[in-house]
Amino acid sequence: MNRNLRNTIPAVYAALILLGFLINTTVGIAVIIVGGVLMSVLYTATRGGRAADATPRRARRQRNRR
Repeated sequence: MNRNLRNTIPAVYAALILLGFLINTTVGIAVIIVGGVLMSVLYTATRGGRAADATPRRARRQRNRR
């Protein structure tokens, strides 16, 4: 579910920007600012944790090197 949501967020954001600029330039700029903040919040909320199949930033240490 999170992966689908993360894939659709940019498309919806782009459509809202286009719609905002079609309404008015001021509305378009407001959509860019507010939408950017909300998009970052959604990306942070759906990034998952260690238990949600998220890959760690660094590979695990290999202890048995021979």
